[in-house]
Amino acid sequence: MMPKATMIVRLLVAAMLTTGFALTAEAQSLKMDSGGKPIDVTADNGIELQQDNKRVIARGNAKAVQGDVSVTGDELIADYRTKNDGGNEVYRVFARGNVTMKSTSETATGEAAVYDFDKGVLVLEGNNVSLVNADGSVVAHQTLQYWSNEKVAVAEGSAVAVDKEKRKLYADKLIAFFKDTPTPAPGDKGAKNQIMPQNKGDISLLQGFGNVRMETAKETVRGDRGTYNLETGIATLDGGVKITQNQNQLGGGFAVVNVKGGTSRLFANAKAAGMPDVRENKRVSALIAPKPKDDSVAPAPPAAGPARGQK
Repeated sequence: MMPKATMIVRLLVAAMLTTGFALTAEAQSLKMDSGGKPIDVTADNGIELQQDNKRVIARGNAKAVQGDVSVTGDELIADYRTKNDGGNEVYRVFARGNVTMKSTSETATGEAAVYDFDKGVLVLEGNNVSLVNADGSVVAHQTLQYWSNEKVAVAEGSAVAVDKEKRKLYADKLIAFFKDTPTPAPGDKGAKNQIMPQNKGDISLLQGFGNVRMETAKETVRGDRGTYNLETGIATLDGGVKITQNQNQLGGGFAVVNVKGGTSRLFANAKAAGMPDVRENKRVSALIAPKPKDDSVAPAPPAAGPARGQK
């Protein structure tokens, strides 16, 4: 239902996660190295290195490219710190203004983005945040988050997920739970760069809260809360449930929808259906995401004017 995300969001991690953060600043470009792959950063209005603040800022149609993966924005910001061995490492990356992240298979867009390495969380923010690939798309109107340690993605603000069969799940808030993936072997170059799940079918469960609506080719089911198990193909909706099939409408307290089998059943409540209530995971509700818009970033310095006494 919600597409898998792979290289498209890993640029904020893979492209800037370095053990030796080597900088070569030129007029409008910056070259970095990450695990043997060069990263090129360009900006129309130049690149600023704030050594005291340990921050790099690229302004004006800024773009970072590593291989076939890129991220662009009006401004790209990388905060780094010095390690015990004397090397530098990036611990937080911001992209602000008309943000677009692309790979050969996926495109993500938003007004702002941040990746916090310590928390292992990526946040895309904006009035129209989207992630699109061949397996489907997800669009939200506030934020789209991915928590790599918890293997959870959260889309908020009139969110909708669409799969390649054109089934749609709408909700004020959508939560996707990913399967555990095998831990990369020590020394594997992709080990520290793998942030998002890599295989089809990585999402095992979807939950929706607030104005939930599931649309299939045969019917539309509405409720206050919903869960969709992608492995079993069973969806459950709870609270003020309504099922619409052509001109017919049925109402109840709890619905069980067999997406694969094409059947739906209505019950008075979850207990009558012999199933648990739909509730938000407490771990997920406790997560506090970093803000993509960092007000501590100083504006670009003004252009030099004529010397005093000159016109």
